[in-house]
Amino acid sequence: MKIIVAMFFCVLAAILSFIQLQGQMAWKFPKENPYVMMLLGLPISLIFIQTTRLFNEHFSTNWPGRLIGFGVGIVVFTIMSWIIFKEPLTTKTIICLLLSVGIIGVQILYK
Repeated sequence: MKIIVAMFFCVLAAILSFIQLQGQMAWKFPKENPYVMMLLGLPISLIFIQTTRLFNEHFSTNWPGRLIGFGVGIVVFTIMSWIIFKEPLTTKTIICLLLSVGIIGVQILYK
């Protein structure tokens, strides 16, 4: 159960981080309100802290959660860049996406 909640928080934090950092290129509000966007970092940090705690409790070590977080961040960034910015999925991007999914899979499935 902790792994499911940790994955949910991990995806949520990655989405919010994308909006916080890349939103200025997509929308007017983030560009004109950098201090409001900066304050968004506080709840995002709390979500990342809880995600790390849950991954550590599930795996009893640091590395799997860190690597899952990296992989999830790449997957979320790719999807959101494709949807929001209409960035094409090049061969290089698809390979990186597959590697990230592979990293997530190894961490979750390999005992």
